[in-house]
Amino acid sequence: MISKSKAMTTMKSEQVIAAYLIGRRDFSGSHLMEINLHKALLADVNLSHAYLNRAILSKANLERAFLNRAILYAANLDRARLYRASLIEANLEKANLSQTIFNHANLHGANLKNANLSNAHLVWANLRQANLQNANLDGADLSGAIFGETIMPDGSIRNS
Repeated sequence: MISKSKAMTTMKSEQVIAAYLIGRRDFSGSHLMEINLHKALLADVNLSHAYLNRAILSKANLERAFLNRAILYAANLDRARLYRASLIEANLEKANLSQTIFNHANLHGANLKNANLSNAHLVWANLRQANLQNANLDGADLSGAIFGETIMPDGSIRNS
């Protein structure tokens, strides 16, 4: 459970990077709305329950990161690396995820409604119960992706 004081933590990009460089990995519940972490190295970071609305995380390395139930509404993760990341029930509605690498990521129950996933890599990604309604999947690689009660861009349900 996240404490109230932690849930209210607001940080700037310089503070996040500095804290990460000295070994901090837990930023769960932080308020990072509109933060600019372009090209940031944040592998193994915990951003679960964090508010990252309209955050700029383009080209960021978020390999093995925890973003469970994070709010990434309209965030820019263009060309970010989320290999083996956990995004269970994350809100990525209207996010720019173009060319993002989600290989082996867990997106179970994630909201990807109206997201741009053009040319994204979702190889062996868990998309069970994910909402991809109106998402742009042009050129996306879904090889081996796991579906189950997944809402596809056209609104149909995919189970396979």
